[in-house]
Amino acid sequence: MELSNLNIKNGLCISLGSNIDSKFGTPINSLIESKIRIQTIISNLINLNHEGKLEKNILEKFFHWSSLYQTSPLGVVGKQPDYINCLLLVKGDLLPPSSLEQARFLLKEFQNLEKEFGRYKSSGEQRWLPRPLDIDILWWDNLYINDDNFKIPHPRFQNRNFVISPLAEVLSITQKIKKLNVKNWVIN
Repeated sequence: MELSNLNIKNGLCISLGSNIDSKFGTPINSLIESKIRIQTIISNLINLNHEGKLEKNILEKFFHWSSLYQTSPLGVVGKQPDYINCLLLVKGDLLPPSSLEQARFLLKEFQNLEKEFGRYKSSGEQRWLPRPLDIDILWWDNLYINDDNFKIPHPRFQNRNFVISPLAEVLSITQKIKKLNVKNWVIN
């Protein structure tokens, strides 16, 4: 699936998952806590690229969160608890242009957040272990990065139900909002 087929412009898409407790509680509690922190990280990135501080209520219009989804772990050996997943799509003109530098900044911030929640990166031999928080940048506009440890767009997102289902929900909501804005504009 090509990203252009998703009809997404000015978009940064992030996937979150958790299947074991963190110091913040259950996987659901961890996702709720991490959502607040991720919005703060991205809001700070937006504010760095704009003179003056933008009001929180202006920034919140650009964050489109999915519901929480329960999914079975993929590619694991042995038994693991189900994951709780969600997705964030950030759309809007305030988002800075995607770049390698900006993406590396977000990656570092997200890895620090994962560590704060108790996740430690494993070796390639120990992939897909249970984790208190997993954050992936799925794509950012048309940015393409293919480093050994960092790939944008995420190479397997279009084959993951825990991404596709929340994405379909968020895209449906953003399309409804777009139609409402057009209707309100026409009526007024």
